[in-house]
Amino acid sequence: MGKHLVILFALLALVGCKESGPTPVATEGTKEEARVIGVLTDYQGQWLVVNYFAEWCAPCIREIPLLNKLHHLTLGPTVLAVSYDELSDNKLQGLKDRYQMQMPIVHELKGDWPFERPRVLPTSFVINPSGKLVAQHQGELTDKDLKRWKSNYWQQ
Repeated sequence: MGKHLVILFALLALVGCKESGPTPVATEGTKEEARVIGVLTDYQGQWLVVNYFAEWCAPCIREIPLLNKLHHLTLGPTVLAVSYDELSDNKLQGLKDRYQMQMPIVHELKGDWPFERPRVLPTSFVINPSGKLVAQHQGELTDKDLKRWKSNYWQQ
């Protein structure tokens, strides 16, 4: 009986293994997919706002329309939403669809980022095209915050 269990577990492990394909990448004009991992070098040479959020955080959900607006500014930054909760790519996509999030969304950042994972939600970080942290905001974003960032950073 023990030998059969070992074989069964080995088969289940093999069935669960699969070669992972490339991370989905959004292209201009297509619906951006949720991604599991974000890497800073993906955004090299552009302004970036990284926003940590969670579905259970009311201020996080309230600021989504503002983040969508920021993401679509012609001369503005790319916005990257990071789920504070570790979610599968299917759950991330469901979250993105449910709240009409128009920016890329990930559950984890890999590699060297110029900040630590925040302890307060929502938290947003502004990163310049060289990859340096230039601003940080804890709490719900307002139009006033976006106007200040726009005049200080990407409208120069």
